[in-house]
Amino acid sequence: MKITEQTNRLMELGLDADILNRYREPHRFYHTLEHLDDLCWQLELKGFADNDALLLATVFHDIIYDPRSATNEEDSAKFFNEVFIGDQQLKDEVTQIILDTKNHQPKTELSKVFCDADLNILKQPFDKLLQYEQQIFKEFQFVDYAIYREKRVEVLQSLQRNINNPALAYLIDYVRTRRPRIAVYPGSFNPFHKGHFNILQKAEQVFDKVIIARGVNPGKDASSYALPDILKYRQLATYGGLLTDFTGNLGYPVTIIRGLRNGSDLQYELNQYRYMQELGDKSINVIAIFCDMEFEHISSTGIRQLEKYGKAGEYLV
Repeated sequence: MKITEQTNRLMELGLDADILNRYREPHRFYHTLEHLDDLCWQLELKGFADNDALLLATVFHDIIYDPRSATNEEDSAKFFNEVFIGDQQLKDEVTQIILDTKNHQPKTELSKVFCDADLNILKQPFDKLLQYEQQIFKEFQFVDYAIYREKRVEVLQSLQRNINNPALAYLIDYVRTRRPRIAVYPGSFNPFHKGHFNILQKAEQVFDKVIIARGVNPGKDASSYALPDILKYRQLATYGGLLTDFTGNLGYPVTIIRGLRNGSDLQYELNQYRYMQELGDKSINVIAIFCDMEFEHISSTGIRQLEKYGKAGEYLV
């Protein structure tokens, strides 16, 4: 049974079914409603489909999920205690289960059942593990790839000690040797507007990851706009000097994204491409992406002009 089919039980426990919307947050790729569905299925197979503590643990164990935070389990447990007004013994039991998912070292028998279900993904064949890895990779877009690769291998090796699944060794080798398609989207982004975001979304359909690189251009005024909150789960970087120096120091191959509005932009970017070839690697990869027609008139310069009259808001993200 899917978690969305258990809203009546949640309401009987005094909870608003809308609480499940937390699992629809855009920065989630693995920790979603589908993950809760898998937990429900695992618990049903184990004969615990009607257990209220495990249902509540399913809903609340990842209710607070920020991949940048080290206290998601504690924050989820706190949130649960704030919104659940039912039996205190039940509340204590669920709180312990949520906290145990931090290191998956259960302190009760019921917590052991839940932790086993929560780690079910690691017992799957390689194709399922590969899909899982791609989802986790997306959730940690804000981490530089070289750091992600190192830390991810460490986490998987730690989990492997308690999971008897030969396919995990293949997954670890995959993470260690994988070369994802990574792009760099550079610009002064003063400000980052809807046209920029349109280009970014198109690029993310092509590449596994896109780094937003804010350049300090000595020929332009210093940026007076902060990058929008919508970018906080993507890797953000700032560089001065040459773009080719920045990309060359990353330590892995990347493709540079250039956003275009019209033919004039194309001619300008073609000239820039020739400079990059001469100043950097001759084999440097550059891809030009045109924005959609509705954004082709938007420019950062125009927005800064409109800002003086309080009319820039509709062009910002």
